[in-house]
Amino acid sequence: MDVMTAGVALPALHRDFVDTVRRDGSTAALHACVCFAEQLLSDTTAAAPAVDAAGLAPLIKELRELCTVLARDMATDPAAPARAADERIAVVERALGRATAVVEVVWRSAAARRGERTAALLRHAADWKTPECYGYDLADPELSLAQAADWLTTRPGHEPVLVVAVRTGGSYLAPFWQAAAEDAGRAAGPWHSVRPVRAEGGIILPEAELAALPPELPSGTVVVLVDDQPDTGVTAKAVRDCLAERFPSVRDITLAAPGRLYDPNGPVVKVLAERPVVRNGTDRLWQHADAGDIVRLADRARSAGVPLASGGVHRSIPFRGPFLSTYGTVPASAKDGGARRIDPRTRPFSLVVDGDIRGQDQAAAYHFRFIGTGPHGLHCYRALRAMSELLPPGLAFVDGYLVTPHETGLQPLRENLLSLTERQRRHVLGAVARSWHALRSVGEMGRPGTDAVYDPRERLGHALRQLRDRMRRSLAVDDTWLTRHVPNRALLGGTDGVLFRTPLPYGHGFWHWQLTGIEDAGAAPALRRFGLDWIWGGGGCLESEIASFTVENRLDGPARDLLREAVGTVMGDTRAFDAGLRLCGEALYWNIKTWLRRCPVVSGAAADRIEAELAAQANYVVGLG
Repeated sequence: MDVMTAGVALPALHRDFVDTVRRDGSTAALHACVCFAEQLLSDTTAAAPAVDAAGLAPLIKELRELCTVLARDMATDPAAPARAADERIAVVERALGRATAVVEVVWRSAAARRGERTAALLRHAADWKTPECYGYDLADPELSLAQAADWLTTRPGHEPVLVVAVRTGGSYLAPFWQAAAEDAGRAAGPWHSVRPVRAEGGIILPEAELAALPPELPSGTVVVLVDDQPDTGVTAKAVRDCLAERFPSVRDITLAAPGRLYDPNGPVVKVLAERPVVRNGTDRLWQHADAGDIVRLADRARSAGVPLASGGVHRSIPFRGPFLSTYGTVPASAKDGGARRIDPRTRPFSLVVDGDIRGQDQAAAYHFRFIGTGPHGLHCYRALRAMSELLPPGLAFVDGYLVTPHETGLQPLRENLLSLTERQRRHVLGAVARSWHALRSVGEMGRPGTDAVYDPRERLGHALRQLRDRMRRSLAVDDTWLTRHVPNRALLGGTDGVLFRTPLPYGHGFWHWQLTGIEDAGAAPALRRFGLDWIWGGGGCLESEIASFTVENRLDGPARDLLREAVGTVMGDTRAFDAGLRLCGEALYWNIKTWLRRCPVVSGAAADRIEAELAAQANYVVGLG
C-alpha cells in the first residue's frame, strides 16, 4: 500500500527501498535508510522556499538524531535486529512523504524553471544515490565511531567539535562522528549536512544551508567535515572555504573519511592519518577476489548458494567486456599518493568450472558483477529480479555481487535483428518495450511533471568539446549538427512527467542488448540486457531510453514501426516513442561520456574507432530526418 503524505504517494523506488530495509531488519540497513531520508529531506529543504523549509526543519532534526542513535547501535553489531524498527521506519516514511510532496510543488515553481541551483538541488532530492562506502570505495562504516573516538583522544580535552556532513556520503558517516563527540561530552551542537552545488564561480553551498548552521560557535571549536574519500580534493577545499568564511574564528577544519583524516587547509588536500577501513577476518567475496584467493572465493560463493561443482579446480578470469576489446583502454589508475580504493565494480570476473567435474545441469561459468553492498545493493538486486525477463535464470546476490550463470549462443541484437522473421522481430521489440515499462515502474524517483526541463544540446556540446580537446582532432559532429539535430529543450521526466532511475550512463552500448536462442528459426529468441543494474546509473526518462536504443541498434524503418507499436501497447499511447525519435541526437552524449570516463588517453587505433563510431551515429541521426 502506498504511503501517503498530503495526498502524495512515495515514488516506487523510494517506497520499495524502505520495504527492502523493513524485510532486512538489521540495524545497518535501518541506519542506511534513515541516512538516505536525511540527505533527501535536506536537499528538499535547501531547494524549498523559506516557509516550506521552516516546516521541514523539525523533521530533519529528528532524522539526524535518529541517525546518531543508530550509529551507536551499528557500531556495536551492524547485523543485529534493529530496535524499534517499525516506529523508526514510520519516521522515515513520514520524512520521505514530506520530501516528495514539497519537491513536486517546487518543480512547478518559477525558481525551478529559472534557477539552475534550485533545479540541481531538486535533482538531488529526487535521486537515489549509493554512498561510496557501499559502492565503489568499500568500507565498513561502523568503524568510523572508533576512528572518531581515537581521534578525540589526540585533541585537547576542552575542544568542542562541530560535525558537518558533505552529502551524499557524509550523511551516512557523520552520525558516527557525532556519536563519538557526544559520548565524550565534546559536541558543539547537533550535526549538520551540506550539499556542494556547482555554480559559474565554482562550488558553493546553498545559502539556506549556511544559514541553518549555528550563528556562532564556542571558543576553540574544531570543525570536522565528513565525506567519502576525496578524488581531486576540489570539493573538499571549496566546502572548507565556505565554512571558514562562515566561521572566521575557527582555526582548525579537518576532513574525515572512512579510515582516513585529511588536512584540507593547504593548496592540496593532504592525508594526515590512515587506518583499516574494513573489518579483518570477514568472509566476503570481494575480499577474497582482492587477495587472489581462488579457493576461498569459490568456497564462499558455494556456501552462499552459487551451485559450483564440489572439488576440482576453479579459475577466476577477469571479465573483459566489448568496450575494452574495441577501444583497448582501461580507467586511469589512482593518483600517486591518493588513497587506495576497494572498488570491485571495476573488476568483474568469471569463475570457470572444469568440465570434468561439472554436472550436466551446471553452468560452465558464473559471472560476478558488483552492484553494491548493504541495503542499496540488496535493493538493486530486488529490482533486477523484477526485470528478470532480461536476465538469465538462476540469479544470485552474494556480498554485493550479482551472480549469473553463463549463457551460450548470445548474439548482439543489432547484428541479428534484420535476419529474424517479422514474428520474431515483433516478439523481441515487444520485450524491449516491456522492459522499459518495468524499468520505469520499479525505478520511479519522482514526478517533475511537464515544467521541469533540461538542455540536451548544451550538455552534448560541452561533452563534445572535452572529447575534441582530448583527441586533438576535429570530429564529424559540430555546432551546426547540434543545432539541427539536438533540441535545446527537453522534458526532464518525458511526456508523462515521470523521472526514473536508468542504467543509460553505464549501460547504453549496443552490445548491452543481446539475443539468445536465435539459432532455432521456429522459436522466439530471448532478450538480454547487460548493465541493467542502475545502481551506477542516474535519473532519466523513457524518451532517452528510446533514443539510445534506436541509435545504438540502428533500427530501420520497419523496426521503428514495430517498436512504436510495442511502446503504444505497453504505455497506452505512442507519445513517448515519437518524442524519443526527436531526441535521438542525445544518444551520442552517453557514448562521449563513456569515452571520456574510460579513455584517459585517446590516440591511434582507439581514436580512429571513436571517430568512426561517432560519425556513424551522427549519420544515422541525420537519416532520421
